[in-house]
Order: sequence, then C-alpha cells, then structure tokens
Amino acid sequence: MKKVTIIFFASFIAFVAYCHSTAVFNWSKTQHDFGNITKDTPVAHEFEFTNTGSEPLIVTSVTASCGCTVADYSKEPIAPGTNGYVKASFDAGKLGAFVKTVTVQSNANENPVLTLKGTVVE
Repeated sequence: MKKVTIIFFASFIAFVAYCHSTAVFNWSKTQHDFGNITKDTPVAHEFEFTNTGSEPLIVTSVTASCGCTVADYSKEPIAPGTNGYVKASFDAGKLGAFVKTVTVQSNANENPVLTLKGTVVE
C-alpha cells in the first residue's frame, strides 16, 4: 500500500508540473545607455520582449523609480510567440550621471527591472 501511495503522489506531482504553463519574458535587452544627453532634452527607449511561454503574458503595471521617468507598455495580453514592449521616457533636468529603473509586474514568474543610464551635460 505504501508503494501505491508513493507512486500516486509522484504521478500527481508530475502531472501538475506538466500541466502548469506560464508566460515567460524573453527581453532583447534590459539595460539602455543613452551616453551623453543635453540638459532639458527628453529621451526615450523602447524595451522589446517576446513571450516564450505557453500562456498569454499580461503586463499589469510598470513602475518607474522616480518622477522624472515615465513608462508606457503593451496593454493587451501578449500571446505566446508574439512581441510586446515597455517604453521608458526620461526628462533630463539635472546635470550629472543617472541610473533609473523601471519595474515590470505581470503574470510571469519574474518581475524584471529595466535600467536606463547616461550622463546629462550642458
């Protein structure tokens, strides 16, 4: 009886693992370096990704690390094998080097953090 119980639970776990499908981000890149940009010049970069999972990928929110960075993103579910985007815009108001992040929340198992960096010059 003990062997039957063990075999049953092992089979159940394997079945659940097999049936559990997920959405998966595959980013073309997660960091962008603007280099030197002129003060008071807004810049933007569009981060692209592909859903390589087996379920539609749904981006629920995108949060920037500060008020000088604004993000837009694909609002519709991203079907497996198709592409989506997160566009981050930065308002270069202060001189000096900067590193800004954008955190992506979704139904995927990961919450990726995208990075913008560069240096604001006169």
